[in-house]
Amino acid sequence: MKVTSREMLLGWMTGLVILVALSVWICAPKIGNWKDMREQGETIKKRIVMAEHLVAQREQWNKRLADIAQKLSKYPPDDDVTADYLKILENVVRENGVTLSQRRPQKEKKQKDIYQMAIDCTWEADLGSLVRFLFELEKQKVTLDIDDLNISLVAGGKGRLKGNFALICIYTRSGTPSAVEKNEATPGPRKK
Repeated sequence: MKVTSREMLLGWMTGLVILVALSVWICAPKIGNWKDMREQGETIKKRIVMAEHLVAQREQWNKRLADIAQKLSKYPPDDDVTADYLKILENVVRENGVTLSQRRPQKEKKQKDIYQMAIDCTWEADLGSLVRFLFELEKQKVTLDIDDLNISLVAGGKGRLKGNFALICIYTRSGTPSAVEKNEATPGPRKK
């Protein structure tokens, strides 16, 4: 039996088509994986650059941490701090014309060497009083933060607002070393 050139050409073309189909079938998932790995590499490079930038700013961050640590109140390990923070809240409320209809202190939570306690409040005030109240809270010599501030209009009350917020009180206990003290005890990176 003699193979014609036409049959030879068809055989080669069929073999080539099968080879290309097998290559695509085997390599297509690998190409997707390669693209994903390349994207992950780019993400990692960006994270490395950001981390190096933060490490270069270590002194600035330590200074900010020290400033915040000075503002943190220290209490004995077993003291209840609720009364102190409620007193601060009442003074600021009274001075700025905000009406608190409810104050619900929550349980103290510990996060490493920092303690926090939330006071859930329901309030009513006009816009100017609310702004002064928030500004005055920021000026206090203790660390306070407002979380989940909700504002809505009082029905029928011209210019009156109402809502609720959580006042987060942050402090340390005297038996617990502060983050700054731990940070100062940890040596920094060696310079070459």
